[in-house]
Amino acid sequence: MVCAACANMCHCCSRRAIVLILVLNSTLRAAAFETPEYILPCNRTDPDINSCIKRGFTHLRPYIADGIPELSVPPMEPLVIPLLMMENGNGAVRVRAAFNNMTIRGASNYSITWIKSDVSKYRIEMGLALPRIEATGRYEVTGNILLFPVRSKGEFRAVFYNISAVSKILGKEVTMEDGKQYMRTDNLFVDFNLGKSRFRIKDYLNDGNILGEAMNQFLNQNADEIIKEMKPAASQTIARYFRDFLNAAFLKIPIEVWLRSA
Repeated sequence: MVCAACANMCHCCSRRAIVLILVLNSTLRAAAFETPEYILPCNRTDPDINSCIKRGFTHLRPYIADGIPELSVPPMEPLVIPLLMMENGNGAVRVRAAFNNMTIRGASNYSITWIKSDVSKYRIEMGLALPRIEATGRYEVTGNILLFPVRSKGEFRAVFYNISAVSKILGKEVTMEDGKQYMRTDNLFVDFNLGKSRFRIKDYLNDGNILGEAMNQFLNQNADEIIKEMKPAASQTIARYFRDFLNAAFLKIPIEVWLRSA
């Protein structure tokens, strides 16, 4: 009888332990995926979901300016890019450019002008406006501009004003090891237009001679044409960078946290 009582007691303790473990696991999962302060969730059934997504991206701006360490998202103000490669093989400007230690200021000062989304397919298209972006760093350029061979290496400063851009995010739902669904950005497309641009370079290879100053004059006098020629390559390079940037964040936040079903 004593043994039977002990067995019953052990059985009850085991059941209670299992229930306790299940409760603790449920509590931990809820705490782990609690909606962070930088996210304004949207509802899939919201008839005005585009406005909700627009508010969400606007709300996110000060957080990405300072960076979000828990998502390994670096500060965007300033945004530091160790290396950016760009190549254009068509048209009057055929160059290969490498930009090192780029520091970009003003990228977080964006405003969302419009949103068009299809959340069932994880597609988001948006318009953005930025008043001013300044980029500094080191560069190396080889190739041809018009009919002239160019080889230049040194430091640069570029300022762009009144930027308007369109970005298209094409996502896909994926299931991670924790069994939850996340959005992966498979493709991102960027197009942009600039109101005005100013360039300044310090050419180490041609420092102190007339060619270095001539390069500065040429860049500023022909800025619109150069940007037009380089825009396809620049758009692809920017899109690749920000696709990786988005995946670093979205693949750490379950879809249910920012896009709810009810």
